[in-house]
Amino acid sequence: MKSPFSFRLVACLIPLIPAHASLFSETFDTAGSSSSFLLTRVGGSTDVITFGYDYSGNSIPEAPSTPVGAAATRGVFLQANKPTSGGGAINGINLTAAAGGVAISFGQEISFSFDMWLGYAGSTATTEQALFGINTDGTGINSRTGSTQTGADGIWYHVATEGGYGATSTIPNSRDVVNYIGNTVPTGGRLDNNDAPFPALFPNVGGILGTPGNQWVTVVVQETGGNVRMSMNGTEVFNVANTGPTSGSVFIGYQDPFSTSLADPATSFAVFDNVTVTAVPEPEEYAAAAAAALVGFALWRRSRRA
Repeated sequence: MKSPFSFRLVACLIPLIPAHASLFSETFDTAGSSSSFLLTRVGGSTDVITFGYDYSGNSIPEAPSTPVGAAATRGVFLQANKPTSGGGAINGINLTAAAGGVAISFGQEISFSFDMWLGYAGSTATTEQALFGINTDGTGINSRTGSTQTGADGIWYHVATEGGYGATSTIPNSRDVVNYIGNTVPTGGRLDNNDAPFPALFPNVGGILGTPGNQWVTVVVQETGGNVRMSMNGTEVFNVANTGPTSGSVFIGYQDPFSTSLADPATSFAVFDNVTVTAVPEPEEYAAAAAAALVGFALWRRSRRA
């Protein structure tokens, strides 16, 4: 006869299995979601920042990570350097996870994920870009402000909407997808849209081969074991040793790094949705889970023989 004891014991051991504890989440269902973020920016007079934005009006489908119960097509809408007339200006926007107007410091290894839609005309190189990262203090602006940047911190990234950067420049931050640690670009931290894995990951869906524009992209930045990994739609893009800060907040943002790059405001924008931060379990937690699983399996085998 099978003994129910082993099954009861296994049920008791299940809570020992490491869970990815939620530390922060925002689905941007309403304008009030702005209270969950601290805003910093280079300029600002020509920005558009709309929380609780209904992106279905842009013919954008529901984001892939929208949880049950959240508004289907609500996010945060960002534009930079879109004057109604006259010249433009370099601008960058950071929205940093905050509580009570103060950047949250996640004092442990984390996994940071979100859905991102980068709009552009489909064939015009605007060279505008998404910004995002971890372990920031939220006081400065993490953005590309020329051939070098100052005042940046944490581990962060810029992702060009449509492959507008050249593939031959020797300037470290002059590529379509760049990994930064503070103000520097680590070895292997710069990729062109024609470099792997982008042509296979984005096969011209948005208009230009290897670019993430005009489609939902799920991004994950995970810090674990002293390294920081960034993936897009489940494909790893960067994996670098973390020589920067090991705690801090997370941010999303948008930038036009060129004052003269005045693209069509109707098509040049970013929408972010479903931001989450979860704890990465410590190695000893995995070891405890493995031991619990082995004990449970052994007792199950014994009950099968009884």
